[in-house]
Amino acid sequence: MLFRFAIFSALWIILDGAKPAGLIVGLPAAALASWLSARLSPPRKHRIRPAAALALAWHFICSSIAASFDVARRAFHPRMLLHPGFIEVRCTLPNGALRDAHLALGSLLPGSLPVGETKDGRITLHCLDTRQPAEEQMLRQEVLLRRAAGEIVS
Repeated sequence: MLFRFAIFSALWIILDGAKPAGLIVGLPAAALASWLSARLSPPRKHRIRPAAALALAWHFICSSIAASFDVARRAFHPRMLLHPGFIEVRCTLPNGALRDAHLALGSLLPGSLPVGETKDGRITLHCLDTRQPAEEQMLRQEVLLRRAAGEIVS
């Protein structure tokens, strides 16, 4: 909560300056904002690991570039080389922020799009080519996301 107080205090000083009269109002306001933000948004249970987050970002960038070229190749090919459809992929992430991040990252990659979930927690993907290794890509992304969030230490 001290970190939040420092952020709100710094924001107040940036907006109003460090005038003593302003701090009489600003510091209690920062304390109240800190308490309220902690009540409305409790601290996360995941600690971001910078090196693993960079590995996830690098994987995402490389995958995105490769998938973009693949989609472009298919779009400009005379026969389009498409085999569209839906596949279900397993996901071990529980409902929450990590699963939402996983689905959001999956929606940004060209060629496949998470469109729903089954009752048993599997993710339904719409793919331009169902013969591609979409499940392996999603599982690899899940492992990298877990590492970045500090759930897997290796």
